[in-house]
Amino acid sequence: MATTPMSVPVPPRQNRSRWPIVLGILAALLLGIVIGIFMLVGLVVVGISSAGSLSIASSEEVPTVRDHSVLVLDFPRGVREEQYSTASLFGGTKSASLLDVITAVRYAAADSKVDGIVIRRTRGMGFAQSREIRNELVEFKRSGKWIYAFLDGGAESDYYLASVADSIFVAPLATIEFNGLGGAIPFFKNLSDKLGISWTVIQREEYKSAAEQFSRTNFSPPAKEEIREILQQVYRVFVSDVASARRMSQAQVEQLLDEGVYQAEDFLRTGLADVIATEQQFTDRVRSRTLGKDSTAKLRTVRPSGYASYARRQTRASIDERKAIAIIAAEGTIRSGKRSGTATEIASASLCEDIRKAADDTTIKAIILRINSGGGSAQASEEIWTELQRARAKKPVYASMSAVAASGGYYIAAGCDTIIASPETITGSIGVIAALPNFSKLFGSIGVTFDTVATNRNALFMNGVLPTTAGERQTLDRLIDTIYMRFLQRVAASRKRSVSEIRPVARGRVWTGQAASQRGLVDVIGGLSDAIELAKRRIGVEAGKRPIIKFFPEQEDLATLIVRAIRSFSGDGDDDADAALTLTGVPRWKAALARLVGQTPSEEISQALAAAKLAQHEPILMLMPYRFIP
Repeated sequence: MATTPMSVPVPPRQNRSRWPIVLGILAALLLGIVIGIFMLVGLVVVGISSAGSLSIASSEEVPTVRDHSVLVLDFPRGVREEQYSTASLFGGTKSASLLDVITAVRYAAADSKVDGIVIRRTRGMGFAQSREIRNELVEFKRSGKWIYAFLDGGAESDYYLASVADSIFVAPLATIEFNGLGGAIPFFKNLSDKLGISWTVIQREEYKSAAEQFSRTNFSPPAKEEIREILQQVYRVFVSDVASARRMSQAQVEQLLDEGVYQAEDFLRTGLADVIATEQQFTDRVRSRTLGKDSTAKLRTVRPSGYASYARRQTRASIDERKAIAIIAAEGTIRSGKRSGTATEIASASLCEDIRKAADDTTIKAIILRINSGGGSAQASEEIWTELQRARAKKPVYASMSAVAASGGYYIAAGCDTIIASPETITGSIGVIAALPNFSKLFGSIGVTFDTVATNRNALFMNGVLPTTAGERQTLDRLIDTIYMRFLQRVAASRKRSVSEIRPVARGRVWTGQAASQRGLVDVIGGLSDAIELAKRRIGVEAGKRPIIKFFPEQEDLATLIVRAIRSFSGDGDDDADAALTLTGVPRWKAALARLVGQTPSEEISQALAAAKLAQHEPILMLMPYRFIP
């Protein structure tokens, strides 16, 4: 018998199950989480009851702006369309709204307390957003104030905004991918074939290539054609703007793009940058410019969200109290149901509720639907379109397109009476697709068989474990045709043209905003600020005055956000919420210009699989080809 060193007999170990221990640990963790949530909600309730309201958005905090301040534009995760940010409450990164950035830059031009602007990280923005901000910066320079930019690396998307600066500083070991636009898209047909998964893909029409990643091994000729044309249009604008800003010829800029990736010293020699400096040296240079050469005082900086609130407060006397404009953000993948968690998405029931509130509010005289979406569910898009018709019966409704408003995004834009797009907006993609996987070969290869029982001959229509029949495909074809015709009719009515006139510019083809305008799909070329100006004139805001702006979705208190987040994590939500969260929950286009038609390979694969998951709930989609979403 084995004994311990003290020769004390050791009783034989009983073979006890570890499950009670595991369950006990899980129960303790769950109890701790529940107690923590109740404590947090309790604190929130106390805070609300004692303070009257709980401010959660940085845009509502008004900073003190001192003399010789600097406005800092630093967008590591891009800019958002929604006015109120909730992601930062749950560990996300704070970001400014586009309207706050525009407001801040415009006010800073005339504010004697602001000496200049510093541009830092500007990753993750779509080209249309970047150009709208860049145009404001060009106007800012007319005031005689300076702009400095600092690059610690990056690609064309980072450089585009920085190029407007008077001086561009580059970190000593920075690598700049100034090498043109392009993308690599994964295709899954060979993988599906090896696994025994077949796909039924039906598209209307030839340019509607969103599901070709599953049915092909490469781009179809129409898909490659439209992507190449869009790349060329954006490329021409990029080259022209950079050449103008850096006082070069366009041929010089194109030659530098052909030469490829640069280190800091090489980038400086090209004339695309002015100074090599560490981050601290850059900060010292800005401090010297604002506070004096020998100053050691702390640099005085303001951020767009807070400074925009300051600007609005300073100009409160110019408000026309009788007129309000609603700006409703519609950003992300379109799906049915209500919002869940804090993801960026367009949940039809929630968006319809926002539209209804704005339509029924008698103080709101016009609505601007700000769209940044590559589409999603056809049914959800129709629900939103229907709600917009109700709103249009009461007041003007504008669609303001951001970086992308295509497929389902264009469908809901067609529900508005006026469509406004930036020249570089990605839009169109008027068409529908069906993409349904079939696993019968996969199951057969591993020895799994299925027997069936049904009351009617179509009870097992497009069942994923049974071979697809020719009759089923014909039925699906008919369904697709019906929905595509509905899409064409909606667009034709919006554009006051016949279906036969709209069809040649539809066919699922993607256009830039400029090209769409030339084809009658867009009414006005402009950004969000232009949409506001159009609405102001239409509702008769007095000259020299500005309307009250009401934002939707409205700001939510912390308790509501916590409850919504818990429901999303627990799965207590809508059927396709998980798929929509996956589609919108990854960083999109970290370098929007360098990888215009794609993201990193892992992101592209995640997006494609998420689209397939969404198709399980709603097989007929209005979704963009590949991921043009910035």
